[in-house]
Amino acid sequence: MKATLTVLREIVTHLPRTIRLALYENRSRRSQLLLGRIWDFLNPLFQILIYWFVFSVGLKTETRNGFPYAIWLMCGMMPWLAMNASSVNAANAIQANAHILKNVSIPVTIMPMKAIAKAYYEHLWTMGILIVTLLCTGVYPTWHWLEVFYYLLASWLFLTGFGLITSSLSAVYRDFFEFLNPIMRLLFYISSVVWPLESLPENLQIIMFLNPFAYIVEGYRSCLLYGEGFWLSWQQGLYFWVLTALLLVLGSMLHMRLRRRFIDQL
Repeated sequence: MKATLTVLREIVTHLPRTIRLALYENRSRRSQLLLGRIWDFLNPLFQILIYWFVFSVGLKTETRNGFPYAIWLMCGMMPWLAMNASSVNAANAIQANAHILKNVSIPVTIMPMKAIAKAYYEHLWTMGILIVTLLCTGVYPTWHWLEVFYYLLASWLFLTGFGLITSSLSAVYRDFFEFLNPIMRLLFYISSVVWPLESLPENLQIIMFLNPFAYIVEGYRSCLLYGEGFWLSWQQGLYFWVLTALLLVLGSMLHMRLRRRFIDQL
């Protein structure tokens, strides 16, 4: 518990600094590109178009739960892109910023948190695409849309614990990062991003229920498309928050235990 309080105190104390670093890194990277911030829109748009073509055109999937497949897909793809970018970049954050950690006295926790903040800053831009698309296709706002902020908070806290674990392991055991990429690809296909939960066999539905990423993906659709409150899926929500708390505790303990080895390994 002491390790958890120490890590959480560092994260909260240095959160403004973390956000500034994330924004600076984003501006610095985009300034070297001809289209600049337009890529914040184009990258997710291209990925959505690829999956739309495969499943809607190639596999003749026209609608999902009464909505055009492209709209249904976008509502699940947007949170997944943010969570996937956060997971992968946070896992490699300590290793990628080794030159900074060796020369500047800052808490190591800033690095995975910076990766998460950067991914969710870009997520806010892509949400603009989603909102405009929903309005143009006749899906109008309800007060349930405000529940997106609940899912943003939930995913951020989950990714904090997840990122503490993956970044710590990747900094000490380099092979772990290579192992993470295929795991994230697997989680994509069992996160109900491209197919609905109810269309799968019962045993696969149980696997999706246990996948915390699926809770966020389905949550976005529930509040944006179906007008359903998050409390309707309280069993999965309870499981998600217990798992999130467990990851925060375990991630903090692991991070503090391995912290002394980071610089030596780097």
